[in-house]
Amino acid sequence: MVEPLSLLAGAITTYVVPKALEKVGEKVGEAALAKSGAAIQATRRAVQDKLTATQTAGVLAIAEAEPTDANLKLLETVLLTQMRQDQLFAEQLQALNQQIQAQSPGLQAVLDTVRVRGNVEVGNVEQVSETGVAEQIVGRNLGVGGDLKIGDITQKQ
Repeated sequence: MVEPLSLLAGAITTYVVPKALEKVGEKVGEAALAKSGAAIQATRRAVQDKLTATQTAGVLAIAEAEPTDANLKLLETVLLTQMRQDQLFAEQLQALNQQIQAQSPGLQAVLDTVRVRGNVEVGNVEQVSETGVAEQIVGRNLGVGGDLKIGDITQKQ
């Protein structure tokens, strides 16, 4: 099970490194920036201030210059460490994340950027957007070197 702070660190990493939003999807990324620009900027400032205070701002600079999976994961790890050590910082990022989520369209993704070398079977998949404002993806950037079997797929808005 992934702990909530790990999920928050991943979300915050996506918001503070603009090129990471491109991975989320062009339409969702653009809409998130348009509707949540102020909250995203506040999040970036909070992260920058915290990393500067703890002398780890270089990690953010590296992730921004080269947003590779490894560099983004490193930033996510540093953010997670900072949130575990500073409850107020964690609460601040949680509040900003909730504000961004409330203002942004949703993204529902199943099997996004997956590499499979053997055989995989995925059960039935259902994606439902309660708000009607969501990008729904099943199977994007797949690399399959064996058999991939997916059950019935249902997407509703």
